[in-house]
Amino acid sequence: MFQGDIHRLYQTLCREQPVPREPLAVLDHVRQIRSYYGQINHRERLLLLAWAKKEESGIGLIPAALSGVPLIGLIFAPFIEGSVKAMAPWIWMVLWFIGGMAFVMGVYVHRRQKAYTTLHIQILEQLCHLSPSKEPEVPEAVGIMQDGIQEGSAPH
Repeated sequence: MFQGDIHRLYQTLCREQPVPREPLAVLDHVRQIRSYYGQINHRERLLLLAWAKKEESGIGLIPAALSGVPLIGLIFAPFIEGSVKAMAPWIWMVLWFIGGMAFVMGVYVHRRQKAYTTLHIQILEQLCHLSPSKEPEVPEAVGIMQDGIQEGSAPH
């Protein structure tokens, strides 16, 4: 029950193809991502990998938004309390149910986004290790010189 998607995929594949002899159709989207990233030059893949790592380490919009809910509740507590007392009990129960479902869906979407970020990072890391470049690993930014001073500006 709590074995995860990859174990369910493994069990499904074992039932469908006990001895796999051909490419698995369920992995076509992964092949498509890998093929696209494989066409990008090494320096750009390094930038994409850095971007993906930044995404992975970020908190994300959904958890940030959900963490603000208690603060909003504290700010509007007197108004909320008066409104709840004036409502029929079934109405605030429905509102609590809708809020709970929104919370669960937010957590689900956030976890799914993190899973896809991990997939992209894994593919990019594999491709970066397969094709090492002889160029410097730190790409230059457009409009910025090597010493970090932007072109056309005076040093501070």
